[in-house]
Amino acid sequence: MSTRPLTLTFALSPLRGARANGFRGSRLFALVALLTSSCGVDRFATTTDSATGDAGVAGDDGGGASSCVSVTGGGLEPWLDLQIAGRQFDAYEGRRIRVVVSSHAGGRLGVADAAIAGGAFAMTIPATFNYGYYTEIALYVDDDTDDACDVGEPLWGFVTGIVQETLVIEVTPDGPCISGGGPSMIQGCHPWRPPVAPCVINGQADLTMPLPCPG
Repeated sequence: MSTRPLTLTFALSPLRGARANGFRGSRLFALVALLTSSCGVDRFATTTDSATGDAGVAGDDGGGASSCVSVTGGGLEPWLDLQIAGRQFDAYEGRRIRVVVSSHAGGRLGVADAAIAGGAFAMTIPATFNYGYYTEIALYVDDDTDDACDVGEPLWGFVTGIVQETLVIEVTPDGPCISGGGPSMIQGCHPWRPPVAPCVINGQADLTMPLPCPG
């Protein structure tokens, strides 16, 4: 993993889109609780962090040994982690599942993939969330291993509440179970948000664009 650069770049133009304190929520957003407003630390930086090998969550046997994690982009710090573990994916045994985490253009972009083994997988994507943003989390089975979502490939996803802490998610094909993430995060288990179009959860990440891992 690369070291974050010491040079800080300050953005004077207003942030738009998914930042919490400028956000005017779309009706497309689900699983969003407008309970708090963000006061993110006004520090900007850009880095690229990539890793291959064991990116599994400690203590979980699913998927870690052959996983890959890539995090790129910049934006407001502190950057926060995602821990995600899947189970009951037996129908997709041996296939590769990809996780894409994105809030806005130029912000942090996390990409990870792992082989589904025993119907399970587990990954930690470090420093993938910008503080104080609603963030799209998408998962899809990359059947043709082209690093992109294609029409017909299984797809799941949702939009988080305002991310202010490390987020832990356990997922099944029926939905995510959420813990952590901060006071505006809706905790507990929920059904997946239906895609608005093939390979589109909320449009915060272009899943049809090849996103290699490592980036």
